[in-house]
Parts: sequence; C-alpha cells; structure tokens
Amino acid sequence: AGIGVGVCELVDPHGHITSAHTVAWRGLPVRETFAQLAPTVVESDARAPALAEARYGAGQPYRLFTYVTVGTGISYCLMQEGRPYAGAQGNALILASSPLTTTCTECGAVLKPVLEEFASGPALVARYNQATGAHLLGAEAVLAAAASGDATANEIARSGGEALGVSVGWLVNVLDPEAVIVGGGLGSANGPYWDAFVASARAHIWSDTNRDLPILHAALGPDAGMIGAAATVFQDES
Repeated sequence: AGIGVGVCELVDPHGHITSAHTVAWRGLPVRETFAQLAPTVVESDARAPALAEARYGAGQPYRLFTYVTVGTGISYCLMQEGRPYAGAQGNALILASSPLTTTCTECGAVLKPVLEEFASGPALVARYNQATGAHLLGAEAVLAAAASGDATANEIARSGGEALGVSVGWLVNVLDPEAVIVGGGLGSANGPYWDAFVASARAHIWSDTNRDLPILHAALGPDAGMIGAAATVFQDES
C-alpha cells in the first residue's frame, strides 16, 4: 500500500525533514525518492509510535492523550481523536532539548540545565560513569546496577526520573490530556527511574482533577515506532 518512514528529526506537516541533528537528510527529497518505489509518508519518530499506541496499543481507550518517548532522547506527541498534533511547523514534539534556564535564589547563579543531558538513557550512563569511573554502555546496565543494590546507580536513576516528572507534570498542566503513555527504551522500564518519574509528575500537576490521571507504559514496546511508521500510510483513510 505504501511506505512509512519514521525519522529522529523534526518533520513538518508536509513530510519535509527540517532538522539535521542525527540524520543529515534536511532539505533532501526523502519522500520523493522513496515514492519512486511506492506512495510514501515521512513522519517524526515521536509521532509515529504515538499513532501506533492510539491505533493498536495503550492509547486505544483515550480520545486525547499525551505520548512521551524516553530513550536516546526525550520527546512527546499530543494525540487527538487518533491523530497526532504536529503544530504549525511540525515542531510540537520538543520537550527536553532546550535549556530550562533559572536563577538560584540562594547564590544568584544562572542555571541552564537541559533535561535530555540529565534524564535520557545516554545521560544516565554518562552520569554513572563519571561518578564511579565505570565504563557502562547502556541505560539498561545502570538500571540493572540499581536493581542489584548499587546506591549510586539508584540515585542517578531516581534523580533522572524525578527530573523527567517535572517536565511531564508541566505538559499535563498545559495540555490537559486524559492519560500519559510513556514509551521508548528507558520509558518502558520499571524500577527507581519509573517510580520517581510517576511520583514527580503527579507532584507537579497543579489541578487535583488531573493529578490521578493514568500514567502508563506503552503497550507495543520497541516495535511501536516501526508499527506507527507503517500506520501513517493509512492515516488519510481513517
């Protein structure tokens, strides 16, 4: 029927890739080139898994939900009536890439933390290796160390999840979804990261009518992006 291409870049509503942070396809005729084989849709890898969860996964019961993906990066997608909201430029997915600038009320220092550099999978690994001198290669190893009783790994996982919860709580305050569904490699894991994330998100949700909303793991696991990219081919038929 067609080809669905999910890419880890910004993609505008017309299927044009508008960033080149990871894949140097910006400005190239990606859709047109694939379309020589079959009709093609190009979509962001934040919106593709959200579509999969809406059609086939944990999002099926909800008219309006927020999908958050946590892995190498951290992004989100608002799903409305089974369709991803892309925004005017296709950029309604950025959650954790820009600085959260604030001024310390105690010392006056200007702080510019970037959530992806603190709470993503690679960030947990980098923080753990720096703290211990180890050479772990993946967030799974940090979570496994935490599960085995490593206090440093536990604190890094806990603090990462807590930081993510601050931003997701803010997202709930702004978007007012029925549920939050969390996917990606790190977002699919249980343990101190997940527990701290959920507690922090609820603590940072302002309205008590939102505070107890469902916060769920994605149902489709690591295949969600592939399934969602394929499902984009059928979007205009629904």
